[in-house]
Amino acid sequence: MGVEQFLAPGENVRFSSPSSVSFQGDQYTVVITDRRILWYKSKGLVFKKNSFVAIPIEQVKNITYEEKGLLTKTAIIRVDLASKKYEFSGKVDAIKAVYGEMQAYQMMDKPLVKPPE
Repeated sequence: MGVEQFLAPGENVRFSSPSSVSFQGDQYTVVITDRRILWYKSKGLVFKKNSFVAIPIEQVKNITYEEKGLLTKTAIIRVDLASKKYEFSGKVDAIKAVYGEMQAYQMMDKPLVKPPE
């Protein structure tokens, strides 16, 4: 995958999106570890150029899921932190898989997803 080189000691990958998602105007792979949510991309065959954005799971306050479109549906996840918001989108199946993994943290009493009110 390549993202392993950016993991902290003892950090473990729990999930990697089945296909890339649109994030900040480019295509990324969503990786969820036991500590962070990462958006990761690598370009180039010989001269690799890596890029990633990481947020600690404990900073996530709320996550929402939405589908848009009639014939060609796109799914969107919004991740809210105390002072910042992230949004990414992609194929419904891929985004549902990411959302499902994020929901798993809620079941384990992790602070990733705020329960509906």
